[in-house]
Amino acid sequence: MVTGFTEWERPSWLPAREWTPAQEWGRITGRQDPYWEARAPMEQLGQRLQARYLLGAPGMISGDWSVEPTFEDYIGSFIGGLGAGQSGGMPWRANTYEALLGRAQQAAAATRRPVGEYMTGFGDPESDPYREAAWYAGMFNPTQTQSAAENQLAAATLLAQQRQGAGTPYTGAMGRAIANALAEQQRYRQDIGRPEGTFLDWYLSQRNGAAA
Repeated sequence: MVTGFTEWERPSWLPAREWTPAQEWGRITGRQDPYWEARAPMEQLGQRLQARYLLGAPGMISGDWSVEPTFEDYIGSFIGGLGAGQSGGMPWRANTYEALLGRAQQAAAATRRPVGEYMTGFGDPESDPYREAAWYAGMFNPTQTQSAAENQLAAATLLAQQRQGAGTPYTGAMGRAIANALAEQQRYRQDIGRPEGTFLDWYLSQRNGAAA
């Protein structure tokens, strides 16, 4: 039995458990023309931005955790402004595959153990490392949100769609094919009894050539 850690207390600044970025994106695009040619590119953009938010919000708000980091705030900062405390640039955008991969690895690590046990490794609850870990636990650990499986799939898809060594992702038909393949793989794993909260960790292990 593992001892020496306290029961996890979910920080008040984390979004509500049932909240999803998809709800915010739907509100943004709700008045869009009801034609596939117009909606399909926006749907792909929304999926990428939602995944980037889930992986990148801790970097955007580093040093100022007094307010809930909403997806709507993230979009505004991504499109036309600087993140809080980022007067010298916007490193939270993660413009390289390696930066996105590092964040996905943090997210996956937050799903491997009970949250209370996991969080004991990050020390001071007021420190940025602790709060970053709390964010990833709150967004990706299935004990913390009903959207854990959806969020893990979004992060894995974002990585799979990136062109390694280049700055642009696969979009259009290729982007949709990649997204569909990842979604089908997640469904297959659930059908054969794999815990739904392990998909991102599994995907990263496949990227590293490890056994399933």
